[in-house]
Order: sequence, then structure tokens, then C-alpha cells
Amino acid sequence: MILSHIVAVSENEVIGKDNDLLWHYSEDLNYFKKRTTGKIMIMGRKTFESLKKPLPKRFHIVISRQNIDSPHENVKFVNSLSEAYQLADKMTLSSDQWPEEVMIVGGGQIYKESLKDADFLYITRIPGEYQGDTFYSLNIPAEFKIAFSQFSNEVPGLRYEIWSKERKDD
Repeated sequence: MILSHIVAVSENEVIGKDNDLLWHYSEDLNYFKKRTTGKIMIMGRKTFESLKKPLPKRFHIVISRQNIDSPHENVKFVNSLSEAYQLADKMTLSSDQWPEEVMIVGGGQIYKESLKDADFLYITRIPGEYQGDTFYSLNIPAEFKIAFSQFSNEVPGLRYEIWSKERKDD
């Protein structure tokens, strides 16, 4: 299983406030859709609730302390990040339906807990500073190296980056 973060973050490391995005760039939303469609996504309960409804053509593994049964066939609630990893790994290995790249899509605490396990970071750098209550550290760990960086053609200052974890030879 390949584990990737996908996040849009402001210059002062804000990713949201009151369980919502603080910016709406259609180009970035389309980028998120392109990168996550057809894949398994892992997220916290509040992030899932902020979606209003499950996103099409994706499987949602939602981490919650509560035991919840979902009425949606493409949503499964689990109680921990390790349980989310186990389910995602099982799904990617047992079916051709799901590719091996699994996307971590938020929120702040899930990103923080899973960073040590991530293989790739898809970071959209949002220009400007925002007042928020949810954050993503832009202090990227040393084992990650930038693999791609491109400015938006539509939004001045908006930049897409892909960071790849260097593999240590065993």
C-alpha cells in the first residue's frame, strides 16, 4: 500500500476553520478530484461530515471514536488509524477495484498522526494567510524531497507540489 497525503494549505499552515475550507479555487478542487477519484480515502469523522455526502467513485474510511454503521456502501467507519490502514491494505490487496495508493484527506490530527507513514505528500500551497482552527505543518520532514512543483496558470501564487519520501536501503 502506498500512503499519500493530499492537502491545500495556506502560507501560515491553515487548512480550515469550523470544519470548512476558507478558500474555493475550482482548479484546486478539480486537482483533488483527479488525484482521489477511484481511490480509497482515509479521513476523520469531522472531515467526512464536512463533505455533506460521500464523494462519488471513491471509498471513504472514516476514523471515529464512536461505533457507527454507515448506510452508504462506499463508507466504512473504523475506530483508529491502524484499523483504517488494515482495512485499506486488505482492500487494495484483495481486489483490482482499488489501486495501491490510498489518500489521507484530513483533518489536521489524522495528517499529523499519519505523516510518519506517508510515502507522498500532494500539497497545494494557497497564497495568503488565513485565520483558522485546523493546521498542516509545512515543516516537511527531511526524508521527503520535492519531486514536482508547478504554479497555477489560473490563480496567482497558488502552487502544486509533490513530495516523495526517500527510501532507505535495508
